[in-house]
Amino acid sequence: MAKKPKLLLLDANAVFAAFKHGVWDGLCRAYAVILPSTVVHVEGMFYDPPGGGRRVYLDLPALVASGSITEYSASAAEVAAMRARFRAPFRGRIDDGEAEAIVFLLEHPDEDVRFVTADKGALQAVAMLRLEDRAMCLAEALERCGLGRALPEEHGAAFFRKQVSIGLERFITREGLA
Repeated sequence: MAKKPKLLLLDANAVFAAFKHGVWDGLCRAYAVILPSTVVHVEGMFYDPPGGGRRVYLDLPALVASGSITEYSASAAEVAAMRARFRAPFRGRIDDGEAEAIVFLLEHPDEDVRFVTADKGALQAVAMLRLEDRAMCLAEALERCGLGRALPEEHGAAFFRKQVSIGLERFITREGLA
């Protein structure tokens, strides 16, 4: 098994899943967690608990203030430059938080970090930019630190591999790349 990365860069869907499945605190103990600023302030404000009920408020800015997690903010110019690497139809598949995360990967090539997301467009984009070795699914991140558990399909290895494979095919055919 590959070594555990030092840093995890989480997208909003991975944050929600970690809270829903009761592994958030363990994840933060096992890794240094980085969240894109858009996730901290816009995308990651609430999650729906298992079994329904009232939405749960996530005070991610308080976790940043306490030092539990780190916030990364990409400039508008950096995000625009990253998005310009893709054609317009595909570009729209990358949400703002994911775009910031991809900029982090591009701007920090030597960091021991893995981007964790369950978003098809983001995983394909990472592969199209040949950054797939700097991403992983939430199930693998949890397994590497002893917190493995059953998760929805989109957080598992098979889903991850399929989206990366699609992205690599897009890289070869140039479909979606500018």
